[in-house]
Parts: sequence; structure tokens; C-alpha cells
Amino acid sequence: MDSFAKSPPVPTTHTVQREGLTFPVSAWGPAGGRAILLLHGFPQEPAAWAPVAEALAHDGIQAFAPYQRGYLSSTRPKGPEGYSFGQFVADALGIADGLGLKQFDVAGMGIGGAQAWMLAAHHPTRVRSLTSIRFPHPAAFAHGMQLDPDQREKWRRLQEQFGTGGPDVRAMRLLANNGAGLRKFLTEVGLGEPFLSRYVARLTEPGTLAGALSWEHSISLEEFGRVPEVTVPTLLIWSEGPALATTTVEATRSFVRAPFTEVSIPNGSHFMLEKSPDAVVTPLRQHLQST
Repeated sequence: MDSFAKSPPVPTTHTVQREGLTFPVSAWGPAGGRAILLLHGFPQEPAAWAPVAEALAHDGIQAFAPYQRGYLSSTRPKGPEGYSFGQFVADALGIADGLGLKQFDVAGMGIGGAQAWMLAAHHPTRVRSLTSIRFPHPAAFAHGMQLDPDQREKWRRLQEQFGTGGPDVRAMRLLANNGAGLRKFLTEVGLGEPFLSRYVARLTEPGTLAGALSWEHSISLEEFGRVPEVTVPTLLIWSEGPALATTTVEATRSFVRAPFTEVSIPNGSHFMLEKSPDAVVTPLRQHLQST
């Protein structure tokens, strides 16, 4: 793509304070440009968005990617009660407020996609458009878990790899033997080098993996089932792979009351940002240009 042939913009760093937590935010693109909030998933970090953000910056879009709750000591609440999707959505909205963004586009990856869906559903006057990568509308996911054996089985297999117990217990198990279990899990779900070593090194910092795993542990099918329809233009980018059934993707259409585009990446990986960012950039650019 022509955007990648140019010199990549160098990100700047902002910090946003919220309820005693400090969220570092990487930013690309011209100040005052159309803004998009990029929400990473597990086991990622803001830099995972760099190829996408750099391409958008060449289009005059200002992209902001924060560290999520639990992924750094400065974003980590004191106890398990500090992790809920209500708080994750409030974080995203508070970060937008701290950056002075009155209206913005939002894109979320994986579990960050669930956060993005909920942000758009509950705050449609703030969100210009929504993009989710590999996470369906939360209500479609909840219904799939309740009614679709294929969706239940795919999710069960993922949970089986994490093991039983709460986030602290799971983290302790995965980090044993110099993180052997974590490396094995991430390799099996398709993450390769150099991202594998980079993410594992960060997740072995005290408390970080437990904080990251708290997102999945916070999922409530009852809460997800109550998420309202989205009324802003929506793009869903997905691929076959862990935790997601095709029927759940198809059900997502009934929870969007606005222009909806679905892009399937053949033979794609869950880790599209790391392995095939062009597969994200192209439809995202088209989506933003049309809204």
C-alpha cells in the first residue's frame, strides 16, 4: 500500500488520569484531525495498532491507542472489583474526555471489540462510527453461548486452554516455568515472533497477566445480552478461528440499526494487527471514508 511506503509518523504520548489510574495513550496523526480511538485486546498493547494508525495518519486522521485497564501498574485497580465492562466503557469515554474528543470513531480488537460495541451502543452521540475486529455484538455472543452448540464449544476450548480458577490462579499457572504455559497458549492461537516474546515479557511483570485475564473473567452473558442495538455505522472484520462461530457473526447483523459492513478474512488469524495489518487497514479506510 502506498501509505506504508512513506516514512511512518512517530507517535507521541499523552497521559489521562481517571479515578486514580493513569492511562498512557499513544497518538499518531495531525492534531485536530478526525479522531479515532483504538482499543487493544488480549494480550496486546497500543503499539499493536501502529501499522493501522500510521496508515490512518497519512489520511489526516488522528489515532489514539491507550493502554487498557490492568495492563500496566498505573492502569491497574487495587482489587478484582475494579474490573467490569461498565468500568472498561467508562475508561474509554474518560480517555476521550481527557483528550478533548467530543466525537470520535472507535475500533476495538478482540475483547477490546466488545468494549467498543458497548461504548457505541450506550453512547451513540459520542461515537461517529464503530469497527470491531473478531468480536461480534455482545448480545449476539450471549445468545450464541446460550443457543448455539458450536459457539459454546469454541468458547469452551479457549477456556480450557486458560485453565480453571480466577485471574490470579490462571496467571500463576500460565507463568510457571518462565511462562511456558503462556507461550504455549499464545503459540497455539496463532501468535508468532517477534510479538510472542514481546508480549510475554510484558505479561510476566508482576500483576500484569492477572489484570489482562480479568477482562475475560468479567464477561457476564446476562450483561452482554442486555447491550442495546448499535445505531452508528458499523464495520465487523472477522476470520474463522478461536472462540468465534460463524452463526454468531451472522446474528450480529440483527443488532445493528445503521449501515453495516461485514468483512471476512479468508485463512485469517485472530492476530490480524500483528500478521496482516493491511487486511484491517483497507476496509477500515473505506469505512471511515463512507461515514
